[in-house]
Amino acid sequence: MILHLIRHPRPLVAPGICYGALDVPAEDTAAVAATLLAELPPGLPLWSSPLQRCRDLALRLHPQPVFDARLQEMHFGEWEGRSW
Repeated sequence: MILHLIRHPRPLVAPGICYGALDVPAEDTAAVAATLLAELPPGLPLWSSPLQRCRDLALRLHPQPVFDARLQEMHFGEWEGRSW
């Protein structure tokens, strides 16, 4: 079995901000999706975090991705949304 792991594009958040589970968008997902679609075998199932930065890319890669909250990035508690 081959498992393909794909990371979302760079989040649109100021440098040094601990964004963890914050639902922030990512840079242009269209360009990343176009590259990935050319490289990945067709018909693969896709599971994704429901966070916007992941969700946007997943919807460009698959007509019916499965969104699973267990794939969300961890919450950084008091540090969430703060600078390092």
